[in-house]
Amino acid sequence: MCPSKRLVVGIAFALLSIAVLILPVANAQALQWANVTSPTREELLSVFCVSDGNCWVVGRFPGAIIQWNSAFWAIVATPPGQRLTSVYCVSGNDCWAVSGVGAILQFTGLSWITVTSPTYEALLSVFCVNAYDCWAVGGVGEIIQWNGASWATVPTPTGSYGLSSVFCVSADDCWAVGGAIIQFRGSAWGTVPSPTTQLLSSVNCVSDNDCWVVGYNGTIIQWAGSSWTNITSPTRETLESVFCVNANDCRAVGDLGTIIQWTGSSWTTITSPTNNTLQSVSCVSDGNCWAVGYNGTIIHSATVP
Repeated sequence: MCPSKRLVVGIAFALLSIAVLILPVANAQALQWANVTSPTREELLSVFCVSDGNCWVVGRFPGAIIQWNSAFWAIVATPPGQRLTSVYCVSGNDCWAVSGVGAILQFTGLSWITVTSPTYEALLSVFCVNAYDCWAVGGVGEIIQWNGASWATVPTPTGSYGLSSVFCVSADDCWAVGGAIIQFRGSAWGTVPSPTTQLLSSVNCVSDNDCWVVGYNGTIIQWAGSSWTNITSPTRETLESVFCVNANDCRAVGDLGTIIQWTGSSWTTITSPTNNTLQSVSCVSDGNCWAVGYNGTIIHSATVP
């Protein structure tokens, strides 16, 4: 993966070709993660970035919403008593957060407000296709959908299996994972065969034929358009979250501060500045990622000159 070097005149074109081909990988590797000052020591479970200067983090303790404002992280006023598990934003003025007791909060540009929920089951992940189409999933296979006006429960094919993560490529192509893998194809959710018996933590897609799932004991599986397959993992630690910037640049984080990266051909271990479990990762772009976890841990990756 390291850039090759060649010499002079007759190899000039070869040099140019090699430089162009290697540049994305070199950029993806030239990163350094560092700890960032956190306003809390509580457990942080989910991070999502709208832009370089606008990221949100939620956690499992009352009032657990903090925001990045380009300079520092600060605690934001929220409705009392919420223990939040996941956050996702459609835009800077439209964000959602869900909780372990079925509560749902929405950010409308000025403040976070409570929105009526159709469930008291734990909700562990929320994702929006647009402002009028959002999904949340959680314990005992709970699935609910936002239609622009209200949230409603949707039939689940998982039985009692819990769901820990949901992601949509489009309105007619969504995935949810946990104790099973299920897919939404426009009318209903259905089960899809899994190549592993391990519990699955997180799903993220680059396109309809390029998705990644991570889970317990370092499990990594990939969807290439027709089936899920096991992929060699560089770790046996449980992976809690995966996020892809593009087909050649994905990050996954997990227990004991584990960070791994996909560079287009394999997953490799990246030096971590923490031993605390990392629960979530979100990237604005290649070289600009945030991860959060236990004990209020917040870390950031930056490109090294």
